[in-house]
Amino acid sequence: MTRVYGWMIAGMALALAATGCVKTPAPAGDEASLRALDAAYVEAWLLDDAARQEKAVLALFDRSAVIMPGGGMPPEDGIKNLKAFWFPDGAEPTRVTHFTHEIDNVDISGALGVVSGRYTLSFTYENQSITQAGNYMIVAEMSADGWRITRMIWNDQPLTEV
Repeated sequence: MTRVYGWMIAGMALALAATGCVKTPAPAGDEASLRALDAAYVEAWLLDDAARQEKAVLALFDRSAVIMPGGGMPPEDGIKNLKAFWFPDGAEPTRVTHFTHEIDNVDISGALGVVSGRYTLSFTYENQSITQAGNYMIVAEMSADGWRITRMIWNDQPLTEV
């Protein structure tokens, strides 16, 4: 099974390089720092202060990152669009009350890493409390500043809506 994941990572690296996502060779990363990026993503959403939350979440992403949200929503690309998606101007802040990632796999090939697993999330937005669970995958690239998320996809299954 590990060999299959290795081939998948190599294939993803070639596909990303062909699209220009992988710009220049970067130092190889290690699994612990890629796991730390995943943990930092969760921790950033759990911050109580909306301004700090926004800054911490967006700092983890490459400027040209693409997210593919659950629920069949269209992809969003670029840090400006990620900000508008998660932190729209004039909107009530999202209050995340619970967020966990259970990592199933971490794969690294040179400067490209992939983390995948399951998540649970509870939050309140526009007076609506939502709890959901699903699968997620983060694709990250190692740069001189450390790992940055270049692609993220998640699916979700709403568990409750109040």
